[in-house]
Amino acid sequence: MDRSQNLVHRHFTKFSLILLIFFFTLILHAQARKLPQTDPSFKTVEEEKTMWRVRIGSSPPRCERICESCRHCEAVQIPTTNPQVKARIQNSSSNDDTTNYKPLSWKCKCGNLIFNP
Repeated sequence: MDRSQNLVHRHFTKFSLILLIFFFTLILHAQARKLPQTDPSFKTVEEEKTMWRVRIGSSPPRCERICESCRHCEAVQIPTTNPQVKARIQNSSSNDDTTNYKPLSWKCKCGNLIFNP
């Protein structure tokens, strides 16, 4: 009887030790480090790419090498003056000269100069 109890005790000890090690490693892996606080106005490159994709309308043109003298050309949206829209506004029955409709078009801006893409 002593030998069988000793064998059971050894197996129980081994099983308990393995179970304890398993739970200990599980607890260590479950702990996470705290992320550093960053300024909420700071945007990552991925967030800025997402902002470009979310915009309504057409996509901006590539303004690389539009003007040779400028090093940094950027795509900007500029209100257009379409003669057909002006004629429609003037011929409207309401005779209201104020409208909120301002169509935008993409242009390339290099310094103070604006180029068609």
